[in-house]
Amino acid sequence: MKTEILEIDPSKIDKLKIKKAARVIKNGGLVAFPTETVYGLGADALNPSAGVKIFEAKNRPLDDPLIVHIAEKNDLFKIAKEIHKIALDLTAEFWPGPLTLVLKKSEIIPDIITGGLNTVAVRMPSNPVALSLIKEARTPLAAPSANLFGRPSPTTAQHVLADLTGKIDLIIDGGRTNIGVESTIVDLTRQPFCVLRPGGVSLEKLRAIIPQVELFQPKDVLAPGMYPRHYAPRARVILVQTNGKARVGKVRKLAAELESQGYSFGILTTEENRSKYGDYNVESLGPGADLAACAANLFSVLRDFDRQDVDVIIAEGVKEEGLGLAIMDRLRKAAGMVKEE
Repeated sequence: MKTEILEIDPSKIDKLKIKKAARVIKNGGLVAFPTETVYGLGADALNPSAGVKIFEAKNRPLDDPLIVHIAEKNDLFKIAKEIHKIALDLTAEFWPGPLTLVLKKSEIIPDIITGGLNTVAVRMPSNPVALSLIKEARTPLAAPSANLFGRPSPTTAQHVLADLTGKIDLIIDGGRTNIGVESTIVDLTRQPFCVLRPGGVSLEKLRAIIPQVELFQPKDVLAPGMYPRHYAPRARVILVQTNGKARVGKVRKLAAELESQGYSFGILTTEENRSKYGDYNVESLGPGADLAACAANLFSVLRDFDRQDVDVIIAEGVKEEGLGLAIMDRLRKAAGMVKEE
């Protein structure tokens, strides 16, 4: 299969290109497209055969549910049921945007899309390219991240191409995504309500609407991104969570150990600490106080280290507040080990 690339400016949508991409969807094909979080791999969510193609292209386990993307808030009532006031309060505040709601699924959603569960994960993205594609296709889109399963999520069309070239029909290149980490997933079918995956909407913002929401760590896979090892580069990731000045010392000690053992490695840090690692191979996420910038750069930096073919990535942790919670969730799942001494 030859994978075609269409460039579309999000600020000036080319309707003819959107129509072309929508035809691929209508014909049961796969289209990668930008959202505000990461690039998604879209297929007709009401077509079981198209859903199967997503799992095949990504090498994704069939029990890992897909998020269904819609372009109109009222479409929520077509694909989910038992929608109570809390759900409407959340959509009023955060849709379109990086929030996914887990609700009881309606009969029109095939079991392949939900991993056999009786619930469905739904969101309405804010990226104009994504919204235009969904509207033109006239169907909700099942759209996990457009990468090979377990790899860092794609934030550019080039990332998608690196993972899925020859496996999907079309990539819409709409430029770099803004947020850089996936949507927050909130399960409204459980009491208390719980966050299954931290993401683009912070826990603090959620609690302003639903104060009782909790972070949940289930044993089973109930939502995308819940496998113990996920978002991982090819290199082994060592996450250093120590706070304060001791963090730099621990990173330097690890670097010295790896160097003495002949490993190639890189250090993932914040801009403030970049100069503290001398001549080592260092990549910065951004200013430590700007967690939005750090989130936007995270997957891209992990992929940069892979292109350098390093054996190990030593990653500094960040504050677990705001988007920092999502960043640390991704780093923990990417890590082969957590270094705490």
